[in-house]
Amino acid sequence: MSDKVRENSSKAAMKELKEEYLRMLEESFQNTTEFKKGDVVEAPIVAINENYIIVNLGGKFDAYAEIGEYADEKGNLNLAVGDNLKGYIVDQNDQGFVIGKSLTKQHMDKQSIRDAFEKKIPTQGKVYSVTKGGFNVDILGARAFCPISQISTHSVEDTGAYIGKTLDFMIIECSENCRRVVVSHRQLAEQQDAEKREAALAKLTIGEIVPGKVVRMTSFGAFVDLGGVEGLMHVSEISWLHVIKPQDNLKVNQEVEVKILDIKGDKISLSMKALQENPFTQAMSEIKEGDVVNCRVLRLHNFGAFAELKPGVEGLIPVSEMSRNRNVAHPREVLKEGDYVQVQILRIDQDTQKISLSLKALQEDPWDKINEIVQLETPFEGVVESSTNFGVFVSIAEGVTGLLPRSRVRKTDNFKSGDKVTLMVTAIDSDSHRITLDYIDRGPDEVVETRQFSEPREPRNYGDSRGGRGDQGGQRRGGGRGRGDDEWRKYANQKPSSDDNPFRDL
Repeated sequence: MSDKVRENSSKAAMKELKEEYLRMLEESFQNTTEFKKGDVVEAPIVAINENYIIVNLGGKFDAYAEIGEYADEKGNLNLAVGDNLKGYIVDQNDQGFVIGKSLTKQHMDKQSIRDAFEKKIPTQGKVYSVTKGGFNVDILGARAFCPISQISTHSVEDTGAYIGKTLDFMIIECSENCRRVVVSHRQLAEQQDAEKREAALAKLTIGEIVPGKVVRMTSFGAFVDLGGVEGLMHVSEISWLHVIKPQDNLKVNQEVEVKILDIKGDKISLSMKALQENPFTQAMSEIKEGDVVNCRVLRLHNFGAFAELKPGVEGLIPVSEMSRNRNVAHPREVLKEGDYVQVQILRIDQDTQKISLSLKALQEDPWDKINEIVQLETPFEGVVESSTNFGVFVSIAEGVTGLLPRSRVRKTDNFKSGDKVTLMVTAIDSDSHRITLDYIDRGPDEVVETRQFSEPREPRNYGDSRGGRGDQGGQRRGGGRGRGDDEWRKYANQKPSSDDNPFRDL
């Protein structure tokens, strides 16, 4: 009795399994019949043979695509079993569904052009002639027009190069009777490029070292193809040496190795310099502040001159450090590019890798022998340098300037730069490097006028020879005539127009 029960139970289980299998098979047939021509599909590749790519749509029949449809220009197929194949259902036969990247004349009739337009399905076409403003294209046996701006993502210089080419097009305009058809290959190319960029970007990480090829250059840098996506290597990231333009160091199609500095969206910053040894690090073991070195002037700016101390190591000579004996408005007055000069290293900022240099530090300071140059109460002939709210600055000797305070300037005088004047020194402040002047013929009864002057917005910096901005303390020679020197005090109390940073203008 028990054996019979077990036999009946086994038969019931087999029957249930068979019914479940038939039900699932029927469902797969129903799912398969849901596909129709023009549908977009994406399915896993189950096999690849010599001619075809086989994919599984989950139904009774597998679908297939010709390898030539998905191979690149060199005939290489960049797909493998397990990858997903994306395309369109272009036909159905006894072997299953046919998948293609675009609709072709082989699988479609003319009426399908309208469907391709409405469903935005790519169609294959052949360019057969050039016409005004574009090309004539055979699309599924019908004449279509492709504007010249829509044949490529790049500007077209030789239209004849496209004659006879078979390309995929997107129908962007189609009349009701399909007599007017306008197509675009550019839209598809841009879509494919975007997909390649997205796939390539997903593989890149900041800090990675990757190979690339220089594709084009501009004044500010070089664009490098990293395999489907481009990155920008700024001109400052090409080398530790100063690079004026990328063309001096690189060539189009040159293979390079770069480091990825940053990725922001689809913008990639690259560097070759990051893979090179920093010459500044080596230089720090060879030079120090206070050293006197020879260097070559590289380039001039209104705020100073850059000089090369060693290959890849530059320093700045600010205009304020170019001369003790004159006011330098622009470095070109003292230097020219290519000059070799001797300088002293004033400051090294290792954090910012900037070096401040000085020509002036190696020049003789006339204030070291001011007693030989200037004598109190002794007339001299000088040249007016400038007239300010403080008074009139007069050159006494090279690198030595004195001030005729505004309160002592006679109303009848109108001094201009370059005028020769005869004055005398009434006071010398050696600590502050200030010299006060007065007329040689001022009478004992002549009253020095007391005036109130508004302080200037930006005090002029006259360098060491015209006084610093310290206190009035220190040793003084001579007391001058009359009261104390208010103009010098006003000048000394002005806030500095800038700090002592030689790189403030950078």
